[in-house]
Amino acid sequence: MAEFFTWVGEASPWLWLALGIALMALEILAPSFVLVWPGLAAAAMALTVWLKPGLSGQALVALFAGLSILFLFGGRALMARVEQDEPQATLNARGKSMIGREAKVLSVNGRRGKVEIDGVQWPAEWDPVEDQPEEGQWVQVSAVSGMNLHVKVNKN
Repeated sequence: MAEFFTWVGEASPWLWLALGIALMALEILAPSFVLVWPGLAAAAMALTVWLKPGLSGQALVALFAGLSILFLFGGRALMARVEQDEPQATLNARGKSMIGREAKVLSVNGRRGKVEIDGVQWPAEWDPVEDQPEEGQWVQVSAVSGMNLHVKVNKN
């Protein structure tokens, strides 16, 4: 074990940097967002060894372990705060992001038709049914059901 600590104590900052890059690269293969924190700790160790050479192997291992734990809990807390501040994600629910948007009526066929938002055509139903719009009129999206938008005629 003494040889290991001697080897760590004599390790180059480049070795720590390589370890950091390797751990972050492994994160790509196992996207659990766990290996990135020890990877960042290893990069910080590279900077530490470069600025303060001559630290013992035991001190470097302890510092690396401490930084890994600190980065893990600090990073997780930061990510939780960022996720909490983000509006509800609509990446896989594109229709929900349309609620409240203005749409131009392209075609009318009874209580259904097609509307356009940002150059994309969407199937639509009119709410209420008796308020049927005309082609070219602007309507507002009030709800989403699957890929169908429920729209209301603007009273402006």
